[in-house]
Amino acid sequence: MRTAIAFLVIGVVASGCSKKKRAPAGEPVASAGSGSAAGSGAGSGSAGGGSASVAVAAQYDVKCVAGELEACRSLAVLYTEGVGVAKDLGKAAALFGQACNGGNLAACNQVALALTEGMGVAKDPAKAVEVYQRTCEGGYQLACRNLGLMFRDGRGVPVDLERAAKLLDTACNGRAPFACTNAGDLDALRAGTGDAKTGAGAHFKQMVAHYKKGCDDGDPTSCRQMAIAYLEGRGLPASSSAASVWLDRGCRADDAVSCRVLGAMRVQGKGVAQDRELGMKLLARACDRRDAEACAFLKNLASGSGESRSTGSGPGSTGSGSRTGSNPPH
Repeated sequence: MRTAIAFLVIGVVASGCSKKKRAPAGEPVASAGSGSAAGSGAGSGSAGGGSASVAVAAQYDVKCVAGELEACRSLAVLYTEGVGVAKDLGKAAALFGQACNGGNLAACNQVALALTEGMGVAKDPAKAVEVYQRTCEGGYQLACRNLGLMFRDGRGVPVDLERAAKLLDTACNGRAPFACTNAGDLDALRAGTGDAKTGAGAHFKQMVAHYKKGCDDGDPTSCRQMAIAYLEGRGLPASSSAASVWLDRGCRADDAVSCRVLGAMRVQGKGVAQDRELGMKLLARACDRRDAEACAFLKNLASGSGESRSTGSGPGSTGSGSRTGSNPPH
């Protein structure tokens, strides 16, 4: 694995990494799990970031110099995000490349992302596909998920939905973040494109299975997509009451859209028993999570103009997060 990837990322290392490691700064890295383009990280911060941030990054630097590859990767994330240090994508790419050349698969995934987006290195989606492929073959499921998205979208390779589906299914079964939602989204897309090899019914069945697994594994977007399937009668019998169960699961897992849609349904009594007080609480929760439509609906309710709004659009719309584009590579 180490040898296979090294020839692909050596240019990354040479572009910004000397034998001597970076000056310390920054703060701890969070695990990859959101849909952010950076792929992981501890949030935003200004250069310097406070004494605690500087101390943590100093530890990363010392450990990286000593050959601890994960410390090099973590320090690279700090440079990517500009937390405690001046943002420097070139240094970040160099450190990711260094850790990847040593066999750190998480760093290889981030090298591929840098190549895909041109972050600190020349943009080269075709080379990114090669790195993702080797990283996926090495057992890193998030790279399998990201490779599936490359084949789905035709980035660096021709569009190949069948191969994308297989990769996303593998990543879903490997519990890669968002992979089950992406797999279900692709199933829905294929069901609507008249796939000659597999009928729409089979694709919808796979869609439901992927969304259910994603929700069960903790991805609230999958819970919401299950609700949409019930609301629209796609692959499941149309049922507002069943949809409300999945919206409740998504909302409890902090999906703002799920909270907003369920809140609107409760306020208006659309498909569920009317409960204005509960609906207002759900809408407030969505608004607190920066869902603009929920905030607007609450404002309309306060002024007495929100009762006539339909759950098919506005506050009850499930349009946020497209079936084929939610959760970008990370």
